[in-house]
Amino acid sequence: MRLSRADTIKAKELSEKYGLDIEVIKKIISSPYDFIQKKTKELNFKDGLTREEFDKMKKNFNIPGLGKLYASYYLYEQIQKKRKKN
Repeated sequence: MRLSRADTIKAKELSEKYGLDIEVIKKIISSPYDFIQKKTKELNFKDGLTREEFDKMKKNFNIPGLGKLYASYYLYEQIQKKRKKN
């Protein structure tokens, strides 16, 4: 993950404050996002899932300070409709 300018500045400050390598700090900052990206790529949203099948899938992530990220059944249905059109 590429850090924003603000995150890069904060990483430099933390690196100096705690005496850690800048690359270690960058990995710490990006680790929650890297984890979510990895896990969402592992999810297999098959076509035609019922509401019950969709609800059984683990697709929610809670990131402190950011909030809860989740996939809704409504969005899944909208994507399915667009796929059928194409």
